[in-house]
Amino acid sequence: MKLASSQRRWLFAAVICIILAATVALLIDQLLARYNPTLEVNRHNADVALSERSRATLTDTAGYISIICLLPAEAPVTMPVGQLLRRFEHTSRELSGATLEISYIDPRTEPHTTAQLIASGAHGIGILVRQSGRNIFIPEAALVSESGVYDAAEAEEAIAAAFSRLSRADGIQVGWLTGHGEADYRSTDPQSGHSGLRRALENDGCTLQNLTLNTNGEITEIPADIKVIAIVNPRYPITTAERALLSDWLDRGGRLICFLPAGDNAGLTALFEQWGLRIGEMPRLGTSLTAAGTTSSSLLDAMHPVTHDLAGKASVTFSAPKAIYPFDVRGIKGTPLVQLPVLAVPNDRTSGKEVATVVHAVERGSLVGADLGFRPGRMVLFGESAFAQNDRILNHASANRDLIVNAVRWLTGHAGSGARGPSHVMIIGQDLKSWRTVFLMLGGLIPLLFCLLIKILTWKTV
Repeated sequence: MKLASSQRRWLFAAVICIILAATVALLIDQLLARYNPTLEVNRHNADVALSERSRATLTDTAGYISIICLLPAEAPVTMPVGQLLRRFEHTSRELSGATLEISYIDPRTEPHTTAQLIASGAHGIGILVRQSGRNIFIPEAALVSESGVYDAAEAEEAIAAAFSRLSRADGIQVGWLTGHGEADYRSTDPQSGHSGLRRALENDGCTLQNLTLNTNGEITEIPADIKVIAIVNPRYPITTAERALLSDWLDRGGRLICFLPAGDNAGLTALFEQWGLRIGEMPRLGTSLTAAGTTSSSLLDAMHPVTHDLAGKASVTFSAPKAIYPFDVRGIKGTPLVQLPVLAVPNDRTSGKEVATVVHAVERGSLVGADLGFRPGRMVLFGESAFAQNDRILNHASANRDLIVNAVRWLTGHAGSGARGPSHVMIIGQDLKSWRTVFLMLGGLIPLLFCLLIKILTWKTV
């Protein structure tokens, strides 16, 4: 049995096609393993419904709110912002919320009015929200992404946060611990920076400030206006004296949010153990890994205020978190907020899959009897610092930002959720196994079947 020359050419071309397709699939597979395999499409100008958070905020508003857009007519953000504000107006009317009156001022053609607005609370180009003598200004930078492009999700979040802040006092002071090589919340690095976290907290009414506990060898007191202390990726150990100060502050009703470093626990192990938490290595994961890291969507606690609005609806992503193992301590109430499925330890008598906690909330119950003025200390511990980096916070595909904002809200005693929801984002993402299956089919199976079909149709015996 021999093949004709035309058949040999067909077969040779088919083999070359298969090799090229397989090579391309292999290269793309390696790229997907190195970078995030998530396609995020923001429907900036689409007429879509507001997120659940925005609708809940509008439901809680009342009265008359004036919204003044201090934006140049030709600015790229002016038209989409106007469309977004009209959706807010229409939705507020549907929900019987506040009456929104929207007006537009071009700072170039109306300099006198612009000067008056700047004198009354505007700080440049942006949106001025006013109600009952209170002014909240949303700068243009809050309406765009880190790259300067209009972002509907960021703009909606900023506007909803402004409405929320009208009904409560501002000035939630968050002390960002420094002096131990901690991350800088002003860093705009798209991967390892934390400017996205700062922006999310500021949009929710928080003010961040550096906090140093050790000045020239002397331990300083924690300022009274600090409501929450944030410890983010310390690279050097926190001293015993500093740890004792933090412990005493927590015992007196302080609130702490901590993102663990990749190495040791920066001298905080004893503090965590006082609150019934031990830090250990993560067991072998029983879930698939995305190129962005470990993803958890269903193992969020559905009852706790931090995760209630996210459980079953959103995904959070991790890189290489540490496991948090709670144990009983008198007076401490703990709740695992996020857990990941892991394979049972070989020496464990149990079988099947277990779970490991990677985000945990603890609260110290009242130890002072009937003293109703007691303020319980609270702590939220995250198993890694990468959870709060810009590549996670600025990625609308994950709910990392929402989880952190909700955690700070719970720590400060504010009701409600900071979750903005995925109303403006379409997500296309798969884990590595799924991606490789797809590219194996595209790069090998489909071309092979195509070549076999051609071979059958052109087969001749000589």
